[in-house]
Amino acid sequence: MKTFYPILWMIVVGLSISLRSQAQCTILDPTVELISVSDSDPNCTVHVTVSFTIDRNKGNKYTYVHLWTAADYPALEYKKAPDGDDLVDALGTIAINTDGTASLLPNYGPDEENVTPLFAGLFIVEEDLGGKLAKITISNIQLIVPGACGDLPKLKSDIWSTQAEADKHPPVHCVATCVPLTIKDPAITGEINCNEPNGPRTYDLSITTANPTAFEVTYKLYLDDGVLTSGHTTFGPGDEFISESTITLSSSLPITKMDVAYPYDPMESKRSIWVVLTSPTLSDPIVFEIINNCSVTMPVKLAKFKGDLLDNAVALSWITTEELESSYFQVERSGDAVEFVNLGRIQSKGTTDVTQHYGFRDEAPLQGNNYYRLKMVDLDGSMEHSTIVVVANHGNSIAFELLGNPVINREVRFILKNENSENIMLHDIRGRKVAFSLSKTGNTFILKPQGSISSGLYLLHLRNNPRQTKKVLIP
Repeated sequence: MKTFYPILWMIVVGLSISLRSQAQCTILDPTVELISVSDSDPNCTVHVTVSFTIDRNKGNKYTYVHLWTAADYPALEYKKAPDGDDLVDALGTIAINTDGTASLLPNYGPDEENVTPLFAGLFIVEEDLGGKLAKITISNIQLIVPGACGDLPKLKSDIWSTQAEADKHPPVHCVATCVPLTIKDPAITGEINCNEPNGPRTYDLSITTANPTAFEVTYKLYLDDGVLTSGHTTFGPGDEFISESTITLSSSLPITKMDVAYPYDPMESKRSIWVVLTSPTLSDPIVFEIINNCSVTMPVKLAKFKGDLLDNAVALSWITTEELESSYFQVERSGDAVEFVNLGRIQSKGTTDVTQHYGFRDEAPLQGNNYYRLKMVDLDGSMEHSTIVVVANHGNSIAFELLGNPVINREVRFILKNENSENIMLHDIRGRKVAFSLSKTGNTFILKPQGSISSGLYLLHLRNNPRQTKKVLIP
């Protein structure tokens, strides 16, 4: 299974950072992060946050931050402190007292006559990291960039520090030059609302951008299958498609969804939601996980239980992520969701914290709706029923199910019954169509992608109402 770890997409504009120290101090992890952009006709107001860690070593008096547009960046040598002539094109300068508790200064020591630092409205926080290490964060920095906000700005910054008292030409004891602007954009956040004890569980979702120019994004939601890889949840082919939306996004048009119910069984263990965002403006998809911190008490932690109509049978499958003194699963079926009969027994693993997969095949399903549930029995005889899964087996019921995943020899095999194969589509994870050939034997189809395709996750769609999607892993 290909693993995607939850991320916020980072676009870094600029050259690599140069760090220099002369033993009296060291500047570490300098960052200039874009927070927002807003039009201030005819110019553009840019909001940024600056942070860095400083090792004061033998002591430190003052630290200064200078910011430029990338086009005006002067690439100073810092053999001495820069003065007004060096900073004539700078968007702003910040002066900080780093002798003890960090504080903002209204004056630029090296050139008080020609350089006035940003001061009013800024916030500064110092975090003690132990020893002589301290992380300093300056927020609410507003810079006026000439010209309208047609594109996201490209900025560069220098951060330097001195141990000397601020005079006309203090020595530079450590410096970080060419610090690029970091843009976390678009930024995705979210939360799952447990609504215990009876639910339903819902999610909140927020997608924001600093870009003032509107652009189109598509985001898809998937319910995690509960399968752990090296102890972690992963985005993979077993995750269940929930929904898809295409919408216009800009700094003034954020995406906000609150308290949206999703298909979640209260009897299941906690399953997170994956958000996959794509856009023509992004080189790669952004994959973000909305973590589920809800708790469930059950004989076993059942991550997934589902049923699929095959050609002339129903395939049941379930996944557990933890079992404690479990004995067996009893598969039960009903035609009215009231009276259930026993179809068979599957032995459980007993006690384990390793993800387990189980399956059962009902070779003679009832005509009409089939209602299935699991009786989960412990070694001491205690038991609990799972939720009920409904599988329709009418004369015109649609069957659409993969036969093997990951696929073998790059041939996607699947069952399709009572549906036109012309409604089958294959896309890559970015939503691009993949051409293929299709052959059929009975209700079993073999799809072969055409041309040279890369290994990875693909989406097999059945374009009916409602649309069905299967995630396919092609090695």
